[in-house]
Amino acid sequence: MTNVSTSQNGTTNSPQKGTTAPDQRPIALVAWQVTEAILRHSQAALARIDLTQPQWWALNNIVRAEHGLTREEIRALDVPYGLGTEVMAHAADALVHRGWLIGGADGRLTLTDQGRAALATAKEHMARVRAELVGDITEEEYAAAVSVLQRVTDNLS
Repeated sequence: MTNVSTSQNGTTNSPQKGTTAPDQRPIALVAWQVTEAILRHSQAALARIDLTQPQWWALNNIVRAEHGLTREEIRALDVPYGLGTEVMAHAADALVHRGWLIGGADGRLTLTDQGRAALATAKEHMARVRAELVGDITEEEYAAAVSVLQRVTDNLS
């Protein structure tokens, strides 16, 4: 769809040279800008409670596992943004050092009471982050945006 309007005298007005109508912007550019904005915002929120995003991911994945995770299982986690497998192992090591994770005799890492408290605080912060990023976007609009982006991904795979 082209951003063209018709004036009162019937002439056609095209967008100024060098401008792009919002619906004509490359989806990759918009998706990248959204990704960067969300990452900056969420990383800043986590930094306020002295937590990195990989540490947040490690805590969440370990608490979801019924009996914790081994370092090998932590390394095998799907890590976004091209961060590599070692970033999760380093995050887990930092959490052990802080006393938030403890290794059992079987090598499985689980959350300590201090780790569970930190995770609860982080979840509160991240709930605020989600509320801020959603803002006045309805659940239907949010679901539609996610659905469209997933379909683009599926189309290209």
